[in-house]
Amino acid sequence: MLCACCTALGLTLAENVIPLEKFERQIRMMLALLMMTAILRPLTKLDFADAEAGSAEITEIAEQAREQAVAQSICAALNRALAEKNVPCTVSEAEVHIQADGSILINEVKINGNLLTGAVFLHEWLGDDVAVTEGSLPDE
Repeated sequence: MLCACCTALGLTLAENVIPLEKFERQIRMMLALLMMTAILRPLTKLDFADAEAGSAEITEIAEQAREQAVAQSICAALNRALAEKNVPCTVSEAEVHIQADGSILINEVKINGNLLTGAVFLHEWLGDDVAVTEGSLPDE
């Protein structure tokens, strides 16, 4: 930006000093080329590797937010199902991973309340490979 401003100032001064009557078109074309060079020069030095790293970071943050939203939805759905069955426990947290093909893998479910009864129902619904552990009570 500074380069472009300095070039514009220099070209303005040069236009006022150089007589334009005889070679007006040639001088204007040279000045326009110099100005374009001054503006485009900083663009050639841009490092696009930083932009790609930033893009990968944004993608990772979006994936984490997506997994967190899915985990909250799963917790809410499991809590509704547990309440319908009158099971004396609640799901406080679910650890999920969204795979490349879009499928959701539930690794662990943390529950509060009756761990044994809750684990029986959750293993029935989610499968035996899901770890059911005792979660911490939320701060009040």
